[in-house]
Amino acid sequence: MLLWRRERADYETVSAPHPAIALMGASRLFGETVALQPLDLEIARGEIFGLLGPNGSGKTTTLRILATLIRPSGGGANVLGHDVVGEAMEVRRLIGVMPEKPSLYERLTIRDNLAFWADAHSVAEPGRAIDAALEFVGLGGRANERAGQLSKGWKQRVALARAIVHRPPVLLLDEPSSGLDPSAAAAMERMIRELVAQGATVLMNTHRLAEAERLCDRVAILRHGRMLEAGTPRQLRDRLLGGVVRVELAATPDQRLRFTVETTPGVAGVEWRQRAFLARLRDTRTDTPKLVARLVQGGAEVLAVEQAGDLEEAYLELMARTEEPWREKAAA
Repeated sequence: MLLWRRERADYETVSAPHPAIALMGASRLFGETVALQPLDLEIARGEIFGLLGPNGSGKTTTLRILATLIRPSGGGANVLGHDVVGEAMEVRRLIGVMPEKPSLYERLTIRDNLAFWADAHSVAEPGRAIDAALEFVGLGGRANERAGQLSKGWKQRVALARAIVHRPPVLLLDEPSSGLDPSAAAAMERMIRELVAQGATVLMNTHRLAEAERLCDRVAILRHGRMLEAGTPRQLRDRLLGGVVRVELAATPDQRLRFTVETTPGVAGVEWRQRAFLARLRDTRTDTPKLVARLVQGGAEVLAVEQAGDLEEAYLELMARTEEPWREKAAA
């Protein structure tokens, strides 16, 4: 399989001193409507970063600013050190954009769709670049089919191929798995991981929280144009759900083992079950190994250790916490 590849030397000099993406107090107004409140965010090169939030939270506005489609009303943003307003043409060379709706030229063939884009980017050896992009997304044998005849999932693949045909180091993906069945969504996740393994940086919007938890190194949750939380999925679970782990044991713990667990440094509380317990930890990353070590030293056979709750539960908890303050503010 011929994979999409880029030569690191192409962007080495411009990317080395800078993060892949930086937003410095970037905001956006549409008339009197605040679409995005001042947003500060840095995304490292080689990172998969997810923007989460309900409709109207500012996710797509953020991507459109970075894609140079709209200008920020205040603050600024850059891609690999290039300003999205003052150096818009250079930024467009450095990014690949995949919108939620593929917006293909449906009467044209798949190859012609990519050829149009390759020409717009002045791609050297366009035929070879198109072949590599199509092969990467699994469309190498269907290049001459009309785009309008494809299913939603295959159109999404064409849109991804179009976004990478000029081998950009930064990808902006708006709901890349929107409307896809589970197998097609899994294929999209795999392709995103492969692109990052080959050197790309990805900023993506998604409503699929399980997908974000599997795929993203870090996420930010936005609401009403404001960033509420940012961090790794684990950090968000810890902050919003209290850092609870579930431990399953081979046998019912005796009083001695219970005392061992309850006095383990970092354990703030324990809820006991028959052959399991929930432990609230101050820091799951550092305290979970200590807890497991104490259990083993105490003679327990540990069958499973998992963090209670997931990113979706953390997200819903944050939405619940912020709902009432917003309603009170709107009613004032």
